[in-house]
Amino acid sequence: MDSYLICDETKKAMWLGKPIRGTTDGNAERVLFYHRGSQEDPYNHEDEVLNKILWKFLADNARKTFRVVFSGEFEEDDYEWVGSGDVETEEYLRGWPEG
Repeated sequence: MDSYLICDETKKAMWLGKPIRGTTDGNAERVLFYHRGSQEDPYNHEDEVLNKILWKFLADNARKTFRVVFSGEFEEDDYEWVGSGDVETEEYLRGWPEG
């Protein structure tokens, strides 16, 4: 099951990856972090390009409401994908953060 960051108002979506689950001190299971790629790939927070995509996504959709959703919880075809898919990474980040 994959996870996505979406903005319903602008119909933009970003793939976060697989939710990595674990337990808290109180033994409650929850999502600890998200990971794109295989076990050999760096963690999302270690991926400089992915971090740029995330920060630009947040800036582009400022003052909007975001949701983190799982596969099947929204109509994927209704959204424009940034950083993969509809708007490729190089195109999405071109000229950013300069303007």
